[in-house]
Amino acid sequence: MKAWLLVLVLGLACCWGVAPALAVSTPQNPPGHPRQAARLAVDQGWQYFDRGDLSAALSRFHQATVIDPGFAQAYFARAFVYSRQERWGLAEANYLKTMELAPNYTHAYGNLAVVYWSQGKVAMAAPLVRRALELAPGDPMVQENAAYYFFYSSNYEAAWRHLNKAKALGARLDPIFVENLRVRLSNSN
Repeated sequence: MKAWLLVLVLGLACCWGVAPALAVSTPQNPPGHPRQAARLAVDQGWQYFDRGDLSAALSRFHQATVIDPGFAQAYFARAFVYSRQERWGLAEANYLKTMELAPNYTHAYGNLAVVYWSQGKVAMAAPLVRRALELAPGDPMVQENAAYYFFYSSNYEAAWRHLNKAKALGARLDPIFVENLRVRLSNSN
């Protein structure tokens, strides 16, 4: 069950498309700034990722961190691949680096929570889920992650509330998870 959940949550949490476009040319990032090249490497990495070539994706994401060590999206992308590979320590380190560089990077909090509960460290996920909810309560992925967190915390009513919020916000819910939650709710009453 953990494997399908990890794939689902991390797949949903692949937020590189909704993350802020940090590479837009601004006075802080003029043309020729390393951020431009790092952004290009990250974009190419996601193309490899979408084709299933995690090794090439990881290589591009690493390249982006070398080009611009302050580019949070590159660390997020590396962490995402490490999570997919269940290399939890590396995923954790890169999500923490993402949050250090971009303290309001909502999906880094949610994805680090997934890393923790995938290892059975549900209590460590709690503050991360709370922070993601504080930063973006209107984000369907944040609400869905909260539903998973509460499910793993055996708080099925809270999980159901967050799942309904996610659905109302447009999330496409995993029917297997919904059914598992329904079963747990009916067994707890």
